[in-house]
Amino acid sequence: MARREFLQLAKKFVLGKHDPSGMYISEKLDGMRVFWDGGVTRGLPTDTVPWANIIDPKTGDRKKKIKPVATGLWSRYGNPIIAPDWWLNQLPAMFLDGELFAGRGNFQTLMSISKKDVADEDAWREVEFAVFGAPSLTSVFQPGEIKNPNFHRDIRIAVCGSFVRSNMDRVAGIDSLEGGTLSFEEEINLLQASLLGGDLCYLHPHVRLPDDRMKAEEHMGRFMDTVLDQGGEGVMLRDPSSVWTPKRVNSLLKLKPFTDDQGTVTGYVSGRQTDKGSKLRGLIGALILDYSGNRLELSGLTNEERKFATKHDEQWAYDRPGEDMPAWVEGAYFKVGDTVEFRYRELSDDGIPKEARYLRRTS
Repeated sequence: MARREFLQLAKKFVLGKHDPSGMYISEKLDGMRVFWDGGVTRGLPTDTVPWANIIDPKTGDRKKKIKPVATGLWSRYGNPIIAPDWWLNQLPAMFLDGELFAGRGNFQTLMSISKKDVADEDAWREVEFAVFGAPSLTSVFQPGEIKNPNFHRDIRIAVCGSFVRSNMDRVAGIDSLEGGTLSFEEEINLLQASLLGGDLCYLHPHVRLPDDRMKAEEHMGRFMDTVLDQGGEGVMLRDPSSVWTPKRVNSLLKLKPFTDDQGTVTGYVSGRQTDKGSKLRGLIGALILDYSGNRLELSGLTNEERKFATKHDEQWAYDRPGEDMPAWVEGAYFKVGDTVEFRYRELSDDGIPKEARYLRRTS
C-alpha cells in the first residue's frame, strides 16, 4: 500500500532551486494544523471513526488513552480536538483544511488549550481557525498507509467514504462532500463564497505573486520582511494549479528565516555509515558544542573538516560509530575550545537551535 500523510504537508523552499513566479504567498502561522470533517463525526465514539488514531505505532496495540468522543475537528495525527460546542457551532458543514491560531508567538499557549481533555470555554475565545483549503472526500481519503512515529493507520476510500456518507444526515445543511478535483485557486474561490463574515473561521489571506521570476522573488522578499517585522515566523507558497494531496508535496513550500549564532567546541561524536548514504565511519560525525550551557551536536562539515588529528583517533572512531569521543581525541581542523558559527532555523522550547548547520570557525 502506498505511503501517505493524514494531511497535505509542505516541503522547504530553496532560493535558486524553486521558482515562486505565479504562486500564492501567505504568512506561515505559528499554530496547530487541523482538519474539520464538516461535523459528520461530532459526538460519535472515536474508536468507530475509520481514520482515528487509536493504535500505538510502537506496539501495534490499541492505545491506552483515547479521547472517547470525536468532535469533527482532528489534529494532523488523527486525534480529536476537544473544543467547546459554541466554537464548533460556528464552523461550516464542509471539509476544511487549516490551522488553529491564537496569535503570533502564542504556540505553546495554543497547544495547551487544544490538547486538553475538557475544553476551557474562556481560553477557546482566543482561538481562531485560519482555513487553507477545502479538499473533497476523495482527496482526503486517498488510499494509503499513514506510518510515522505518531500515527499508524491504513486509509481506505471505500471504508472512509461509506462512513462519511452514512453520517451526513447528522449534519443540517451539509453539502455533498464528494466534490470534484479542484485546484487550489478553485478552492480559494469556493472558500471566499462559503466563509463570509466569519471572525472565528476565515479564509487565510493569500496574495498571487507576479509571473515574472525576478519580480516574484522581490515581492516574496518584501512580503517576508513585512511578516517578520510584525512578529511572524515565515511564509508559505502554493501552486495555484495544484490539487490537494495527503503527502509532503513540492506544490506547497515553506520558507523561514535562519539565524546565525556561536558555540564552543567541547568534543566530537564519531561518524557512522548508514543505508541512507552517510559514509562517515572513522570521521567526525558531529561537533559537540556548548551553547548557552546546553549541548548542541553540529553537523554540516566537509569531509576535510571531519578528519581527526591522528590515525589512532581515526581508528578509535571507526571502531565505535555514533559514540562521544574521549577527551584525549582531537580533530585535525577543530580543537576543543574553538568558537564556531552556525546557522539555525529556530529555537526549541528548551532553547536548543533546530536544524543547526556549521557556517565557519571564528577562533
